[in-house]
Amino acid sequence: MNTQEFKQGINKNRKTNKDNWYYWQGMVNGKSISLKGFNTWLQVFKIDGVDYSGSTDISVKDFNLLLDSVD
Repeated sequence: MNTQEFKQGINKNRKTNKDNWYYWQGMVNGKSISLKGFNTWLQVFKIDGVDYSGSTDISVKDFNLLLDSVD
């Protein structure tokens, strides 16, 4: 899976689960990714074991920039 497919899938998951927790784990660009989120808050966002989780109240634009970290 590439970054664009990853971002599209996560955003679809986020919108489908509005105001609920969502979880995803898999490979993107050869990197192991795991995340647990609530709306745009990524409580857990690990790329190859390194945590990139963010703030609890970020814009969708900043959320997508954070997802770009998998590049």
